[in-house]
Amino acid sequence: MNSYDKYIDEFLRYLQFEKLYTRDTLINYKTDLKQYSDYLSTAKLSLLNINKKYIEKYFINIHSLGLSPTSLARKASTLRSFYIYLLKTSQIKSTPMSGIKTPKLSKKLPNILSISDIDILCDIKELTLAAIRDKAIIELMYSSALRLSELSQLDLDSIDITASYVKVIGKGQKERILPFGAKALDALNIWLVKRTEKNPISNALFINKFGDRLSNRSIQNRINFWVKKQGLNCKISPHTLRHSCATHLLEASGDLRAVQEFLGHEDISTTQIYTNMDFEHLNKVYKNSHPRA
Repeated sequence: MNSYDKYIDEFLRYLQFEKLYTRDTLINYKTDLKQYSDYLSTAKLSLLNINKKYIEKYFINIHSLGLSPTSLARKASTLRSFYIYLLKTSQIKSTPMSGIKTPKLSKKLPNILSISDIDILCDIKELTLAAIRDKAIIELMYSSALRLSELSQLDLDSIDITASYVKVIGKGQKERILPFGAKALDALNIWLVKRTEKNPISNALFINKFGDRLSNRSIQNRINFWVKKQGLNCKISPHTLRHSCATHLLEASGDLRAVQEFLGHEDISTTQIYTNMDFEHLNKVYKNSHPRA
């Protein structure tokens, strides 16, 4: 354990218990800070007294390793957050990250499916247990713009069939209550009847053939299966359904703030990527906007 580890450990505990960051995010922060700590140790530099010049040298050093602009931007963001934490906890008087520039990231428009593609994907006729479950999954993911992790963690009590809403726990353990449309409701009703026939011990909303919670990987694989089965000539991810829902809602309503809240974006700039497309502004509420409501 070097002299910097205690500061890093304190920061990681702060992110875990106060900011409620996910396990994967914490792993990324820990990896970035370990790399930075090794650089400081090798160069015999002080964590608390380092100046901007040596920070810039550090980024030149890791850039030479062939890191992508995305990776460099993430590592810079990690150090900014770390030094802001040290500043707030009065362990430093100023942050050496001020003025540090990293490569600009081009904002890619998310991949989306057209409404007709969604109709084709959701037109699952098979009546097997897996097919009925998968149709409910796809309908709900698209209807409520759910992240993959949000959907896989849903329990039976996360869904209110009578009121047509789903309660999800998103990033930072923040809860959102979202509507879902009539198509998703129909698919869920059929699935819940079939699910009961399995008499599973698990409280998970979506289960596998053994009655256990369906994993993220399994959901991804099942979506890929139906994309091919339904003859769609494209490659999508579970996030594609989320992006498609957001795009279609914004296209119909023009209400960026409502879509921001719907998606659970903390910063509206994250939602603004969808405004790079040419949208009509009809000011419709969800029930009138969503193509499968």
